[in-house]
Amino acid sequence: MPVDNLQDRADVRPLLEDDLLLFARYFFRLRMGTSFLLNPHHDAIADALMAVYHGDIPNLCITMPPGGTKTELAVINFMAWCFARSPRCRFLHLSASDVLAALNSATAREIVQSDEYQLLWPRSIKQDTRAKKHWSLDVDGKTAGGVYATASGGQVTGFRAGFIQPGFSGAIIIDDPLKATDAWSLAKREAVNRTITNTVRSRRAHDKTPIILIMQRLHEDDPAAHALAGDLAAEFHHVEIQGIIDEGTPAERSYWEDKESLASLQALRESDPYTFYSQYQQRPTPPGGAMIKSDWIQRYDTPPAVSTLVIVMDTAFKSGEAHDFSVLGLFGLGGGSNVYALDIDRGKWESPELLDRAVAFIRRHRPRRPSPVRLRGVCIEDKASGTGLIQSLKRMEALRDVPIFPIQRSRDKVSRVNDILPYIRAGQLWVPSDEGAPPAWLRPYLGELASFSPAMTHRHDDQVDITVDAVSELLASASGMTRDMDLS
Repeated sequence: MPVDNLQDRADVRPLLEDDLLLFARYFFRLRMGTSFLLNPHHDAIADALMAVYHGDIPNLCITMPPGGTKTELAVINFMAWCFARSPRCRFLHLSASDVLAALNSATAREIVQSDEYQLLWPRSIKQDTRAKKHWSLDVDGKTAGGVYATASGGQVTGFRAGFIQPGFSGAIIIDDPLKATDAWSLAKREAVNRTITNTVRSRRAHDKTPIILIMQRLHEDDPAAHALAGDLAAEFHHVEIQGIIDEGTPAERSYWEDKESLASLQALRESDPYTFYSQYQQRPTPPGGAMIKSDWIQRYDTPPAVSTLVIVMDTAFKSGEAHDFSVLGLFGLGGGSNVYALDIDRGKWESPELLDRAVAFIRRHRPRRPSPVRLRGVCIEDKASGTGLIQSLKRMEALRDVPIFPIQRSRDKVSRVNDILPYIRAGQLWVPSDEGAPPAWLRPYLGELASFSPAMTHRHDDQVDITVDAVSELLASASGMTRDMDLS
């Protein structure tokens, strides 16, 4: 809460100037009418940012889960705090969205213009620079510091961060420069990386002007990877905050239980491992490394014309929480020699429900007569619950014209994945695009493929199994299955 008189402000002013986190909490309560919910990761971020201000860290890269108040602390309050210490600070702020960059800039300006801030540190904003994206401080009628904010792919020429003078005088602050939905696009990813590597770096007043990059990891080739690999020709101190601390041990816990419970993080790890390991654990390549690179997988906007369909099923031994999923997949052959993932149903089902799901899936995707499309058949691993499913489907009168093929998997998973990798690497596996309204099964499917590790450290590989079976039957096998179902 604001202090009541100038004498009290004389006491509180140096405390706020010395402690960024205290400053953020103080003005958060004034703005929001509630307390800043403090967590240990905020201390780590604030300490690193203050070390940048004091010159102890040349450049800073913070990677952390989404929603951890990184923008509030490392962008909005950091800029306002720096202006409290000195009006002669100049910031270039970039974010993935022009709207978000402008909002962050405007919020920092609102703090500076607030009554309490002005009583503590009188700072005038130039009348002709009051735009959300660009505003400057006025000292004795002259422009001192200020902020220029834009999208990471926007125009940054004509503005520099910092001044040629000793000590801290501003920084380039880059907050989530790449959208999560753009991480799969090579063109968009390369455009952001190129802007940061070539353009942004040159916007520093001198080589001591810090670059501060704050983001959630999204890809092996995202901006954080470039910064930490030295591609910006600058040394970065790395603060890494993982969603689950001590993951994989009995002591694993949420980094911020009040916001992200351990149970919710574990559920995400189960359902969408790629998102969990990249955005929450800051490990785009899951533990043990990945065999199937995301960039190899192609995208289609509309369902392609296919000549042949195959349905592949992988069933779990048990349906308990700790066990694998059962997965039903529809794949098609088209475009000469491309395999298209068309539909996937995945869950933990007991035998009666598994049979109902399998029958409904077959009926939904069996081509209507007459049709030029051929359903080659249904492939099911002849093991555990799969054996019973095979027998049940074969006995069903309504499916008597659908070939049901038992699959014997005699080789290990890694060897079988290696068999089809040449096809995936050549761009012959296609999945739906992320644009518009992608199917709900897409992200978990891609996540599991990306997580598959030769060290077998991944949690599930049932969707990998059906992909291997589909590519093997449609491409790798010399003659495919011995029987086809011709519905023409």
